[in-house]
Amino acid sequence: MVENQPRVFVISMKDQSKRRKIMESRLAAIGLDAEFLDAIDGRKLDIMNAPLYDRRKRLRYFGRDLLLGEIGCLLSHRAVYMKIVDEDVPYAVVLEDDVIFENDFPEVLNALIKRDLPWDVIRFLGSEKIYKRGCRKIAKVFGRYWYARLPTTPGGAHGYLLTQEAAKIMLSHMDKNWIPIDTLQGRIWETGLETLVVHPAPLYPDPNANSTIGDARFDKDIKLEGVARIVFPLWRAYFKANEGINKRLMYLFSFFRDRSRRKNLS
Repeated sequence: MVENQPRVFVISMKDQSKRRKIMESRLAAIGLDAEFLDAIDGRKLDIMNAPLYDRRKRLRYFGRDLLLGEIGCLLSHRAVYMKIVDEDVPYAVVLEDDVIFENDFPEVLNALIKRDLPWDVIRFLGSEKIYKRGCRKIAKVFGRYWYARLPTTPGGAHGYLLTQEAAKIMLSHMDKNWIPIDTLQGRIWETGLETLVVHPAPLYPDPNANSTIGDARFDKDIKLEGVARIVFPLWRAYFKANEGINKRLMYLFSFFRDRSRRKNLS
């Protein structure tokens, strides 16, 4: 059980009763209470009139639209942030409905809440491939788990812990959306949020669950025409260079701060 358990929100499609029951069972098995929030179904949106979607900026840097499922996903997470702010929730766990927990996830939560280490967002990223690209351990959380920082901007918004202030800041960056929610979480040079991970991850996405977004998000095919097709490579090169420089600078500038924290908390 988690002492002083934070609010736990699970984003789930209203018509996915089987997935909700599986999640309820998994949460009950580790002693966590959760609130299910109906996800916004992107399949029902009109891409030309999708709310809060900056289509022009998206096409400039990516050459193709966000999928309707991606828009629905980010609007669903945005709705959770609004609830956190409106209901004055100090901090909360946000989950999608396809995660599997390690049995000691409640103990990890207890430790994260109690430890005297500043953070705004703690991401639970379940793929070991992410950590093989580099992982700076900062301090022990609990047992085998560490606070850590990644040099990359990995995707994945299936599970994370955030403060109310972080929810407010995320909302301030979601008036016009052009990247998926997990990409925005990784762009810490824009949000200014102290975003850490727990390594190894205490939860991970169910490999047998079908994504409600779909595999089309991995499609790199560009179908622009005319002038847009000519200038797109220039905008894309600018975007990639800017992202690469910023994420490396953020990782470099955090080195001495992380080393000091590790020394103080060891």
